[in-house]
Order: sequence, then structure tokens, then C-alpha cells
Amino acid sequence: MTRILIVDDDRTMVLALSVRLRKTGLEVLTCHNAHEAPQIVLRERPDAILLDIDMPHFTGLEVHECLRLAERSRRIPVIYVSGSISPSDRQVALRQGAKAFLVKPFETQALLDTIHAVLNEHGDEQPS
Repeated sequence: MTRILIVDDDRTMVLALSVRLRKTGLEVLTCHNAHEAPQIVLRERPDAILLDIDMPHFTGLEVHECLRLAERSRRIPVIYVSGSISPSDRQVALRQGAKAFLVKPFETQALLDTIHAVLNEHGDEQPS
């Protein structure tokens, strides 16, 4: 079963996303604290990560940078789901290797399409 980790400090958003994703057959892991996200990623090894940018103490961009440094997590695809419409945030996220960037609010189908496209692309990658 495909495992998706949602990292967002907005508990309402996490609950709503979790319910929607589980209904489609995905296994959902959640994290409300960006500081704990790298540990959860290394322990649980999700197939993809949905990551918010604006979180207290540690931004999603900083979490992503940490994940890129660890061999065990650098290849896990990251999809940003953020309320930030800042072009610079989007540019940094994509430069760091984000596979997609969705601005909240977004349609559930757009998220599902993005997740499936990213997972299909990631599955086609050859180890280097």
C-alpha cells in the first residue's frame, strides 16, 4: 500500500487531507511538528511527502533540506502543499527538488492527480 506522510501544523488541514487520501486507498501518516518530520521520514519511509512551508520553528523548506542530506530520505518525492504564493518560496522548493507545488486551497482531485503523477515518475527512476 502506498504511504503518504503529511507534514503540516494545521491540524484541520491534516485531518481533511487524511480522510480524503484514505478514501482512495492510500495509507496516511501525519506529523504536525516540522521538527519531528525528518525522524518520522527516516523511521517510516513513506512513498511521498506532502509538506507545508509555513510552520513554526522549522519551515518546510528547512525540513526538505534536511531530508536531502540523508541518503535514506533524499529520493523520497516531496510535494509542497502550501498557502504561500510567494514566487521565491516556489522557486526554492523546486530548486531543492520538489516534485510539485500546490497552493492551498486546492481541489482534492488535483492533489490526487499530482500524487499519482509524482509516484509514477518516481517509480520510473533508475537508481544512480
